Amino acid sequence: MRAYSQDLRQRILHAVDQGRPRAEIIKTFGVSRSTVKRYLKLRRETGDVKPKSIPGRPSKKGAALQAGLLSQLEARPDATLVEHCRLWEATHGIQISSATMSRAIHHLNWTRKKKTLRASEQNEADRAAWREQAQTLDAGKLVFLDECGSNIALTRVYGRSPKGKRVYGSVPRNRRANITLLASLSLQGMG
Repeated sequence: MRAYSQDLRQRILHAVDQGRPRAEIIKTFGVSRSTVKRYLKLRRETGDVKPKSIPGRPSKKGAALQAGLLSQLEARPDATLVEHCRLWEATHGIQISSATMSRAIHHLNWTRKKKTLRASEQNEADRAAWREQAQTLDAGKLVFLDECGSNIALTRVYGRSPKGKRVYGSVPRNRRANITLLASLSLQGMG
């Protein structure tokens, strides 16, 4: 059975402080007489009426899972829950259910989201060097060529990362059949 909310507890005690009859308080709030007595005693002894934590056994796998799971998630953000369970069992020798793994990932504040894919061939150093070189070129002689296409390469589009952060992945550009469209642009117009 769940504990009554903090707000309800305070309203009950406020009604007692106002001098309302106990029978009226019990009927209004739908609690027992012993509950009202318990709240009064708790407030008198501790000064507060917060609910106590629910007792239970500590998790056997939880501490080890919390300690080592973060590095596994960072190394393989796009692995499924079942794959994370198998990887954990292979590296630590402890079998984990997918529900336990899901709770542990959620406890680390990681969520499942769509990945932001970028070409694995992308190199920012080469791009910066080209920008420096392009400043010296004559604009009248430039022709900009753009390519777009459709690629049916299969890759996972979902992964996990901390809340508020993107999950990145890479995908090869030239895998399987492509349908490509080329267009050029210069000072003379489209080509």
